[in-house]
Amino acid sequence: PACETAYSTAARLKCSMSAPITAYILTVGACVELVFDKLPITPSRLTPGPLGARVVLGGLCAATLSAAVQQSAIVGAVVGGLGGFAGAWVGYYVRRYLTTTRKAPDFLVALIEDAIAIAAALLVVSRV
Repeated sequence: PACETAYSTAARLKCSMSAPITAYILTVGACVELVFDKLPITPSRLTPGPLGARVVLGGLCAATLSAAVQQSAIVGAVVGGLGGFAGAWVGYYVRRYLTTTRKAPDFLVALIEDAIAIAAALLVVSRV
């Protein structure tokens, strides 16, 4: 009932992101990304498509978390988008350094990168 009368952007965002179907869709998307990232045909995270997706999803997730704690969804979206952008670049260069300079196996580095990202996400969500 509260979602049916939500008029503010933050309230609508919070309602739509808390819907069970949203959780299912995002979970499937995250699982697909975990697998797709390991394939040799996957384009660089710095190309427009993957980079844009990281910026948009980072902004959407941060806006939702901000709305959930009664903070500005707009500020959350901007900070999350910037975080997605920065994370893509930092992740790229760290992964490249570890695989080329340190000769670490790419698949292992990718798994560690995923574990760090999942742990960081759980840490952030547990604080909200």
